[in-house]
Amino acid sequence: MSTGSQRGLSARLKANHYLCACQCIPAEGLKLKTVLEQDLFVSAQLVERIFMTDNMMKLVVKVSENLNCLAGQYINLRRYDGLTRSYAIAKVDGNVIELHVSRKYNGQLSGWLFNTASNGEQLLIQGPLGQCVYKAEYQQDKLILIGHGAGIGAAMGIVEQALSMSHQAEIYLYHGARTVEELYLQKRCLSLMLAHKNVHYRACITASAQTDLTGLRCQQVQPFELAAREHPISRHNRVFLCGEPEAVVKAQQQAFLDGFEYSKIHVLPFEYKDLRSVKRG
Repeated sequence: MSTGSQRGLSARLKANHYLCACQCIPAEGLKLKTVLEQDLFVSAQLVERIFMTDNMMKLVVKVSENLNCLAGQYINLRRYDGLTRSYAIAKVDGNVIELHVSRKYNGQLSGWLFNTASNGEQLLIQGPLGQCVYKAEYQQDKLILIGHGAGIGAAMGIVEQALSMSHQAEIYLYHGARTVEELYLQKRCLSLMLAHKNVHYRACITASAQTDLTGLRCQQVQPFELAAREHPISRHNRVFLCGEPEAVVKAQQQAFLDGFEYSKIHVLPFEYKDLRSVKRG
């Protein structure tokens, strides 16, 4: 096969003679077969479930091989019966991945994870995918990160990645939650702000009903609206949007209309993605 036709694939897929059709220059005698779905998944084990609130869980899984994941990407998590959902990566430590999972009303997989699953469960993982990640070339950019609901986990992971790479410019982290109780990372975010002079945290309550927030270090406002007021448009601003698809897409559109460079708007909407049908970045 042609040079570069396996670029971006894992060592396991390369060993099984997989290639990227978009990068392969066909040669005489080359024969292709349909992708085997099971080859796109790797085995994993549920290591720990930590309830951060009644409706928010930290899920720790150990993957059978290092997937070279980054906080801000996402994976597809598959149960034994084939039920699959996409979850954002909040933290990576070798082949151990941390996910933040919110309980969904009538959610099949989230319901199972909250109520039935136990440590040691065997799972399958597909991925990672997505480009909502921090890179070394962003060091001089002001980072504006907005996490809706469980999206704060991925946003926080991106911040921690930036700090580990000695990010130079200011970092602003916004968390949008319907209630004060849903600000499940507030203490950790405040501690991070105290530890790093260039990190700033804003807790935002998005419920429409007026709420008494006296002394709670948060305000009742949509996080993107607050961020737009606080940061004039600049070519040095870079925006990361993580969370529920409706909120993320709306904020992405508004950021573009407000004048942000499209290439500097990074999005991670929480929706299931079949990786066979998603263009590789």
